[in-house]
Amino acid sequence: MTIACCGMTAITGTGAEPISDAVVLVQDGRIYKVGPAREVPIPRGAKRIDLTGRFLLPGMIDCHIHCLMDASPDPMRALVERGPGMLVLQGAEHLRRTLHSGVTRVRDLGGMDYLEISLREAVADRLIPGPVMQVAGRIITMTGGHGHPIGRETDGEADAMRAAREQLKAGADVIKVMATGGVMTPGVEPGAAQLTEEEMRAAISEGRKAGRRSATHAQGTEGIKNAVRAGVDSVEHGLFLDEETVQLMKKKDVWLVPTLTATDRIVEAGTESGIPEHAVRKAEAARESHLESFRLALDAGVRVAMGTDAGTPFNRHGENTGEIERMVRAGMPPLGAITAATGNAAELLGVASEVGTLAPGRLADMVVFGADPTCDISNIQSVERVYVRGRCLR
Repeated sequence: MTIACCGMTAITGTGAEPISDAVVLVQDGRIYKVGPAREVPIPRGAKRIDLTGRFLLPGMIDCHIHCLMDASPDPMRALVERGPGMLVLQGAEHLRRTLHSGVTRVRDLGGMDYLEISLREAVADRLIPGPVMQVAGRIITMTGGHGHPIGRETDGEADAMRAAREQLKAGADVIKVMATGGVMTPGVEPGAAQLTEEEMRAAISEGRKAGRRSATHAQGTEGIKNAVRAGVDSVEHGLFLDEETVQLMKKKDVWLVPTLTATDRIVEAGTESGIPEHAVRKAEAARESHLESFRLALDAGVRVAMGTDAGTPFNRHGENTGEIERMVRAGMPPLGAITAATGNAAELLGVASEVGTLAPGRLADMVVFGADPTCDISNIQSVERVYVRGRCLR
């Protein structure tokens, strides 16, 4: 049966102006026509879904989550201490909440003992509700480096190559390398470079040979430049960018996934919430630079995709669209921030031919909103329905 969504304003995810009084025709889980009602007749016998007064977007994409982390004050510690059964159960609930927020695809950039790969398969087999997942497996970090309690520690080019091969063997969709220290790991600093350019190049190259893209946790300037020169596809966080770095990112066509929410949540909650002192101290020191770096990248024309780092302290699964609001408050136009969470994010993940835009041939992953997010970005919270392949799951 043909499904005809009609009467709404369609925000296509391409960055183009919204289509008023739109019609979107869906058949066999895919969109086959989109346009204003005057140009897209509704076939006889189609099932009409009247969305008059509503706003329709493509399913949103979060390019950086940790589905097994619970957004507690010290989630990495909780990840290490909890048993696999509890981790899988809470991960399934996190994915359900994420889907209901309008996020229909995610990229998980660090789990525990490959349990997130099992969750990816459970979603694909429709055993649990959740967004379609890409996963990184174990993060690749230097010995004692950021994230080492949950990562694959490595030293030297040959071992970095082996580490990447291990993730590919386990079923990873993306290779994640740790270019710098970070906020949550004690004893490391966000500004300090960690894996070398040569080590990252070895791991990234192994992934590329297998058709996999790469991402880097990269906060300090030197480490970001090392990762970009090593051939990484996306820089996650980018707390300390400078003009030289953003120009290098633009030249190499490297994406920025800013994760503004992660730093904000730690600073807002503070040590009184139970977040370790070292994490709050580092987040407070980086917050203003994080915002300035984001604006510098925007001004330079670096391509941006939405990612939240959901699962980090008080950065809750199901509240993913708050990142879109933060990007707008930091200077991004509402339509640009929405595009970062739809068409741009799909392009970064290599799935733009399938999702991310309301266009013929794309899967009918769609979200219905009760109010216009392009006029007031806080309306991105007004989710009423979520469709995956034309099926209403909320």
